[in-house]
Amino acid sequence: MIARTLTKRAAFAALVGSVLALAGTACGSSGGDKAGGGATDEPPLVLTLESEDDLSLTGAPEFAAAVDRLSEGSMRIELVPAGRSTEILWEQGVIEDIRGGKAQLGIVDARVWDTIGVETFQAMLAPFLVDSLELERRVLESPLGTRMLEGVERAGVVGIALLPGPLRQPLGISHPLIGPTDYRGATIGIRPAGLMRTALRALGAEAKVYVPGVLSGLDGNESNPKAIDYNSWEGALTTNVVLWPKPYTIVMNRDAFDALTPEQQELLRDAGREAIAPELDEVVHDSSESLSAACARGAITLVSASAADLAALREAVQPVYEELESDPETKELIAEISEMRSAQPGAAPALPPCRRSRGGAKADADALEGRWRMTFTRDDLIAAGVPAKLAKDAPDVVNAIAEFANGRYTGIADGRVVVRGKYTVSGDVVSLTYEAPVPPGLIVGNVYRHRWNVYRDTLTFSRFHDSDADLTLLTKPWIRIR
Repeated sequence: MIARTLTKRAAFAALVGSVLALAGTACGSSGGDKAGGGATDEPPLVLTLESEDDLSLTGAPEFAAAVDRLSEGSMRIELVPAGRSTEILWEQGVIEDIRGGKAQLGIVDARVWDTIGVETFQAMLAPFLVDSLELERRVLESPLGTRMLEGVERAGVVGIALLPGPLRQPLGISHPLIGPTDYRGATIGIRPAGLMRTALRALGAEAKVYVPGVLSGLDGNESNPKAIDYNSWEGALTTNVVLWPKPYTIVMNRDAFDALTPEQQELLRDAGREAIAPELDEVVHDSSESLSAACARGAITLVSASAADLAALREAVQPVYEELESDPETKELIAEISEMRSAQPGAAPALPPCRRSRGGAKADADALEGRWRMTFTRDDLIAAGVPAKLAKDAPDVVNAIAEFANGRYTGIADGRVVVRGKYTVSGDVVSLTYEAPVPPGLIVGNVYRHRWNVYRDTLTFSRFHDSDADLTLLTKPWIRIR
């Protein structure tokens, strides 16, 4: 719900919406002879699908594409926003919209259902159980997925699809979240979900529902690389701990569903099954790309839990399993998922290299040393925050070199030294103090602090809290030349 550049899937959703706006929003049988109406001269049957989440983060575009393909264009899905961006409990609002007929279909996280009395997804969301995308896929494609989805009928809607989502991992903000002791007394951000609140309580943490995108006052949250990069969060991500997955449910208004032919009803459910594989591909791609971007930006540190930590985490949540398994259906589902997991043990997702440490150890200062090259324009300077009146005298294009060596910093522009000074490194923070003379906008003796990160011979700087910054360093990534 934070404005960002459209991904290819969000762009697809926008395209579908604009096309369907011209086609109208009729709901009902088109009367053709194929499932969904067939290829006739009649306009396609258009069903609206509502969400407040950024559609690029869900399987809605894949579902819409599958409906269009299976119906040969006679059924279409129009993706529409719920208009609930200021509401903390927006997902419950989407469910209410679907029940009330504001839209025919809606997509919400599976985790929200237990807040309105539907507990059939709890086996899949049990802590530390579904710990790989492969296991998530197997659960969704098995009859277990259908059984869990049927539970939404208790809330007065019809289950259409259960789609995969990213694995949720611990993001430590005030400190890394590795073993049980790291959770004790910590405040961990969650979205509305009763089971997750219970699981974190078992670990000794307080769960707090946060406004989407805003993590102030939290010691950590349950997250994933896409969300971290999307929201520009910072912290320590525990790479080999999967708290739970984040599957999505697509549900439909009961009257709208009953108005469809049996063929159209089955087509929607077939489309949900067909969307699983392409959505998983998107999750894998997004996780890799987003983690690479967060690493390059210097936003996160990757940490890992030991075998003893993992065992202690699982032991700590055993009371949660005892409570879940007091329900016979949930107990049976947990047993079947556990059997799937044992047959093909899961693993944390494969992640690209980044700054890796155990327990939040400091970054290696040696990685900063060397010579780095970057080319920027006057407009780049202004975009980075340099006042236009200071940037106006800069050349159209500048070839810059930054050299860090034995505590001494040298800045070179187009072959000429323009600034010298000293630097110190503390973890992922570098502090620069410049000597006279300095370019306009810099102050001799002032301390300029920046976060830094080296990833695949690329050096990036970002702001450090409220410290003064040398905005030139932040303009673009620097490439190692020595």
